[in-house]
Amino acid sequence: MTLTFANFKQIIPGQILTRGREYLRHGQIFDLSFDEEELVWEAQVEGTKVYDVRVELLSDGSLSCSCTCPYDMGEHCKHITAVLYAIEDAFPDQLGAKPRKKPAKRQTRHDKLRQRLEKTSRDQLVSILLELAQQDSSLLNQLLIHLDAGESKPMDYRRVVKDALRTGRGDYGFLDYAGANRAGRKISELLHQAEQWRSAGQIDKAVSVYQAVIDETVVVMSQADDSSGSLGGCIATSIEGLSEIASLQGEPGREALFVYCLDRVRRSEFQSWDWRWDLLQIAEEQVSSPAQRALFTSALDDIEAEASKPSASGYISSYSLEQIALFRLALIDRFDGPEAYDQFLRANVHLDRIRMELIERCITEGDLEEAMRQIQAGIASSDQRRLPGLTNQYQALRVKLLQQKGDKTAVIDGARALWLDRAGEDDFELLRQMVPAAEWAAFIDRLIKDTRRPEQRAWLYAQENRWRDLMTLVQTDIQGAWLIDPYRSQLESRFPEEVAALYEKIVNGILVNASSRGTYQRAAAYLRQMKKIGQEARAQALVQRIRAKYSNRPALLDELRKL
Repeated sequence: MTLTFANFKQIIPGQILTRGREYLRHGQIFDLSFDEEELVWEAQVEGTKVYDVRVELLSDGSLSCSCTCPYDMGEHCKHITAVLYAIEDAFPDQLGAKPRKKPAKRQTRHDKLRQRLEKTSRDQLVSILLELAQQDSSLLNQLLIHLDAGESKPMDYRRVVKDALRTGRGDYGFLDYAGANRAGRKISELLHQAEQWRSAGQIDKAVSVYQAVIDETVVVMSQADDSSGSLGGCIATSIEGLSEIASLQGEPGREALFVYCLDRVRRSEFQSWDWRWDLLQIAEEQVSSPAQRALFTSALDDIEAEASKPSASGYISSYSLEQIALFRLALIDRFDGPEAYDQFLRANVHLDRIRMELIERCITEGDLEEAMRQIQAGIASSDQRRLPGLTNQYQALRVKLLQQKGDKTAVIDGARALWLDRAGEDDFELLRQMVPAAEWAAFIDRLIKDTRRPEQRAWLYAQENRWRDLMTLVQTDIQGAWLIDPYRSQLESRFPEEVAALYEKIVNGILVNASSRGTYQRAAAYLRQMKKIGQEARAQALVQRIRAKYSNRPALLDELRKL
């Protein structure tokens, strides 16, 4: 039976109807719009992610519905159902309209509101807004911000952020994925307003907003599912705003910002986040007097004392201690001169970032023996701790030292070993510079033979324009489906039939156990690409076979219809 507005509550399973009503009741439908020409509704529904829903009224009165969610257990998901309920609420006069007959120009609810506002007297509007604001504290706080004529206080901005976070909380006070996204969108609106104030020269107001977002949002991060980065992004934007605004402020403003940052980095809620180091960086950049240096150093002492305490397992974070040492080093460089700088480096070589800074300094000053001693000590230490990435960093410094010495053979050997381990482009360019041109081809052949990862081999083939070798690799390697991605255009233009055959193989493999719309969209993307490279007949034949084989997968068939 075809779906209509009249029968959708009978056709869609009761459990799906219930979930759809819940989505509508919890305010998880956004941007519901109606195209009167096409009789199409579109909306976004917030679920595990934000999904796009489309509902079209066809000429026979039935509905064609689609959703970008991965649901594949029936024709209509809870997101579509939620939008059908929303249409029923918001567009009751359209439900009985004759399909595909162009209706008279219909006002939106915003149009109606604008018209009524224009007809309402000033006194009536003031009275209505006051009454609504008395009933809704969130609206009250929003109005205070938007109608601000310079009287708003920092607490007003904090209330707006609190309201945004409160609306995202679930029954147990936890900000789940959807709630964190919802709160993040509301806070982003306030940050947009702060950006406008900042551009207009209203620096103090922008600073108050940034600080309100940081203070209120960091506190709730331990009770939030921010896997989308929505709330963290608001915090990062606010810190970046403070950093950029510092240079626009006068001395009193910079001093206030300095005090603010030092106060926040001492708070327990900032301890486990890298935002602490960002705020310390802002504070460090403001240090311009012995008194400020003393305050900054005192904050570092407090943080270092906390960071030096072993965890329950006896672990001490060297990263935190390195960050603190680097801040101390920056102040020494600014105030105390090169001798004190060198003494601090040598006294703290147990910290890798400091040791590396000393090595760089020794290489620059020509003290190559001391640099090599520190490199060897660093390699021994990182090997003992089983930190291969750190060992690579020391090996790179060793190569730099060997360049300074002019030891060409050792440089090539070192850069080659580094490239095989980490595939760095800088290492490869150094090899290109150091290996004689007459020996390059044979050198590359040996390098290809010694590569341990197929993506390295693919990259080498591309660098050397060995496209036939690369095509053979992606055809034969088990990882060919993703090996080809960085080199699509070059291979598609040179070997369209072979690439199309590979895409067909990939699509067939994708669909064997697929059950999500995202996977179907990925398969459809390969089919679309087959058409683009002139293999339309092959793509169409594959589509027909897929339709016949997977006729019971509505989400897949829907994606194929979009091709």
